[in-house]
Amino acid sequence: FIPSVIKIVNERQLKDKPGKHKIHTKEIPTLGGIAIFGGFAFGYLLGVDDHMQGASYVTAAALMLFFTGLKDDLINLSPWKKITAEVGAALIIALFTDLRFTSFHGLAGIGNVPAWVSYIVTVVLVVIIINSFNLIDGIDGLAASLGIIASVVFGTWFWLSGDYGYAIMAAALAGSLVIFIRFNLSDGPGKIFMGDSGSLVIGFIMAVFAIRFNEIIAAGKGFITLDSAPSVSIGILIIPLFDTFRIIILRLANHQSLLEADQRHTHHMMLRAGFTHLQATVLMSLFNIFIIAVAFIFDGLGILWLGLLILILCGVTSGILARAVKRKESGLAEAGSA
Repeated sequence: FIPSVIKIVNERQLKDKPGKHKIHTKEIPTLGGIAIFGGFAFGYLLGVDDHMQGASYVTAAALMLFFTGLKDDLINLSPWKKITAEVGAALIIALFTDLRFTSFHGLAGIGNVPAWVSYIVTVVLVVIIINSFNLIDGIDGLAASLGIIASVVFGTWFWLSGDYGYAIMAAALAGSLVIFIRFNLSDGPGKIFMGDSGSLVIGFIMAVFAIRFNEIIAAGKGFITLDSAPSVSIGILIIPLFDTFRIIILRLANHQSLLEADQRHTHHMMLRAGFTHLQATVLMSLFNIFIIAVAFIFDGLGILWLGLLILILCGVTSGILARAVKRKESGLAEAGSA
């Protein structure tokens, strides 16, 4: 299916062109999200059957984001139009399914929250997660790799907890991303980007998984008990979430618009430190797996302390990376002036 998409994209010249805030130096076929969404939707709708209530609404919300991303890949939508679609998708699942954050899991002594709080928290967090995956899609294989890792972790949890509908959904997404990543990492004519039609959908499904994960645990239906479910779910999605948090802080500190693109994301820093796309993707994926392991192992610390531990680990690692970039670029500057 992906070769067919690449052929059509090449014939119609629907390619991502190099630009000021882009890393690639030649035109690359985009719209890989068509194959990702198609494979994902076919896989999970074929197998979900009666295992999952609200599947039609999840599909409708994902479809809306897919077409929003597709339009952006073709004609470049404004950030606000994309955010409007993201809010719409979040409202669909919050209003018409049971996919809402209904509990703070004892954080600050708060358990279940009023419905209006639940709706607001759900919409805000869904939009944040969607955008975090959209922003992390900046080098070859990264967004897909992180999506595979999270899908495997969430999917395994759902399966062991007897939540087979969501386990099937996770398997379908992981499968479509595994197939896609082979073409995304290619250096030949078969290379393709996922585009926003892929990253928006992946981010949305990750948000759905995070909500379901937290709600299963809040209801006491997980195959094991977790004390720090919110922090564990953050750990599973840590690379895109921390990168987004870091970028927001940097832009606010420099009085920049939060919607203005730049090349200060973590993956850009990895490239500036001298790593290749593949090396950066592998290292960031391994760090994500490390944080996931830390989150599950130290779950007993509690939501606040586990969250702080994860934040410290990410902050220290980010600082080490920043120093590596500084040394690398100082060395290049000295070599250039010699």
